[in-house]
Amino acid sequence: MSDDLSRWAGPIPSPNPEELADRYAVSQLVKVYALGIDMRDLELVRSVFTPDAMAEGSTKTAPVSEYLPFVQQGAADYKGGTQHNVTNQHISLKGDEALVWSYAIAIHKVGPDQDGPNLNLGVIYKDTCRRFPDGWLIVHRKVSVLWAQRSEPVRA
Repeated sequence: MSDDLSRWAGPIPSPNPEELADRYAVSQLVKVYALGIDMRDLELVRSVFTPDAMAEGSTKTAPVSEYLPFVQQGAADYKGGTQHNVTNQHISLKGDEALVWSYAIAIHKVGPDQDGPNLNLGVIYKDTCRRFPDGWLIVHRKVSVLWAQRSEPVRA
């Protein structure tokens, strides 16, 4: 599926119940990913991707088996915690395929004994998803950083 924005142009028809169920299911994938990253649960993160899925990020492109541990370690380096907030989502369904664009604000806080700045990112996850007998999974992810903001931590 391409990045053709016209797929989301109005007028927007009312979805049928099956489409609503599919939209709900694919919208949950990125939210489960965010929960897993923030809770440092790599198995939960992996659960929303096919084993052979590919990911393109700002620093590397790799199979998810290599990419996800790299991303999780980057988040875990922020001992003060992370919080991935999923905001706008745009979903395009076509049979057993879906394109889901999810905007997110990812907050990364250093711990009290860590040097370095906090990091806030505005990102967009462009996920290509596919329906399988057990449900929807991500088969390809492209992450684009829209903005970044570093700030010095407030020390008590």
